[in-house]
Amino acid sequence: MTATTAFEMPPSSIAALQALAIAARRGEAQAPKLTPGALKLLEQLLGDPESAASLSISALAERNGVNASSLTRLAHALALGGFKALQALFRADAASGAFYSTRAERLLDLSHSAASEARGPQQQQLWDEESSNLARTQEHLNEKQLARAVQALIEARRIHVVGQRACFAGAHYLAYYLGYLRGDVRLIDSLGGTNLELSRELGEGDLVVGIAYRPETRVSVDYCQQAQEQGARLLALTNHPASRLAEMAWLTLVAQAQGPFFFNPMGSLFVIIETLLACMAHDMGADAVASIRRREAMIARWQVE
Repeated sequence: MTATTAFEMPPSSIAALQALAIAARRGEAQAPKLTPGALKLLEQLLGDPESAASLSISALAERNGVNASSLTRLAHALALGGFKALQALFRADAASGAFYSTRAERLLDLSHSAASEARGPQQQQLWDEESSNLARTQEHLNEKQLARAVQALIEARRIHVVGQRACFAGAHYLAYYLGYLRGDVRLIDSLGGTNLELSRELGEGDLVVGIAYRPETRVSVDYCQQAQEQGARLLALTNHPASRLAEMAWLTLVAQAQGPFFFNPMGSLFVIIETLLACMAHDMGADAVASIRRREAMIARWQVE
């Protein structure tokens, strides 16, 4: 005789919601009765919890290719009062501080479902989703916004680049190669705990490039806010159009970062950075070449390895 599992209905956490999704996919007797479309939608929400926590019902429906009413019906099928009650589970999870461990647990559990097995090996899923991230990033990259960002990077009196934790790699990459093309570029790090104080030199005519993926690091957000209050403009590079940096920014470029990876995929971010640098060099022309040669000459003189 097969043992049955008692499920929490309505679910009161993402962990409970995840257990329901897995049981429904396996066809367990005590699982909620979800239509194939509703189950697919639930698995999509669990695979992109940041969007589920932050987007409006209409925006979330559009992202998942369904009508807003489908989200309401899903909530009711899970014995929840409506979309707001469903979204509250994702918001509570995002605020718990267990962002990455929750995603890892969800990935490991869902990888055993029939749906995941049908999609092929996990490594192929990662490749496919990262390719999709790049394609979506290119599709939504507005040429006029890109041109404005490049012009700002060229014309700003000085540039500060801030990105902490996982985003520090992108911030360092951008700041380092900006230094080949122009002067007065500073990478803001946390060394010595004095990074926020460095914003005191910023004012009108200056630019801060803030790089932050959800969940955003407070240090980065605070630095960008302080710089703005002093008159500097903020160019945000983020993975979510509803992020705090995006809400603050003069201009935002979004790097898509969805997929079956329990940390934030960073490939699209680096492609955006490379695009900005390449466009800068193109627009600067001979000035870019001269600046790069001066940097190379200094490296050669001091035999920097």
